[in-house]
Amino acid sequence: MRLRIWMSTISVSLTLVLWSLPAAVQAADINRQYGVRAYDKVESCYALNRAVNSAKNEDDWSALYGFSLYTMGYLTGVSRLAHDTYDIGGRKNTKTLMVWLEQYCLDNPDESFDSALSHLIAEMYPQRTIQAPN
Repeated sequence: MRLRIWMSTISVSLTLVLWSLPAAVQAADINRQYGVRAYDKVESCYALNRAVNSAKNEDDWSALYGFSLYTMGYLTGVSRLAHDTYDIGGRKNTKTLMVWLEQYCLDNPDESFDSALSHLIAEMYPQRTIQAPN
């Protein structure tokens, strides 16, 4: 009986912690700052612009592939942690999301790639998928 009460208490506590998780994930530190883990080649919009040019003009897709992999991992993390979200990208495929980022970075070459991803998420949030397909 005691074990059952203890397990019930743990379950309620865990549920409360999980409900508060989305707010904590978005909060960052007291100054709304957070660490960005990216390797040098995926840090800026300028670098994405160079990667796109390299892919189009020199048929060298390696840098753009790095941006694509980083983006898909980032969006998977958002989908995993965002409240009421199955897929932050909604019904958009990878190419469509990368084209959106390409255009954003052409318009904002001095921004960080993290900032571009943040704007993409804000744009996609209303169109996100909230439930797994049947």
